[in-house]
Amino acid sequence: MIDPRGVLEEFGVTLSDTKKIRVWDSTAELRYIVIPERPTGTEGLNQEALADLVTRDSMIGTGLANLAGGAR
Repeated sequence: MIDPRGVLEEFGVTLSDTKKIRVWDSTAELRYIVIPERPTGTEGLNQEALADLVTRDSMIGTGLANLAGGAR
């Protein structure tokens, strides 16, 4: 992928220039897991509350986890 930031922007995700992006291709022998970044202000949430913030898009790397309180 030549322009990962541009692709993410097409999905509505804009990351700061300081955020590092890594792109790898999966193969039949190798798969990668995307772990969503913890939203700011969620340090006191338990596992169940954090799980409620995770979206399909955040798990496949084309979106961010919801902010606490359901804001996006």
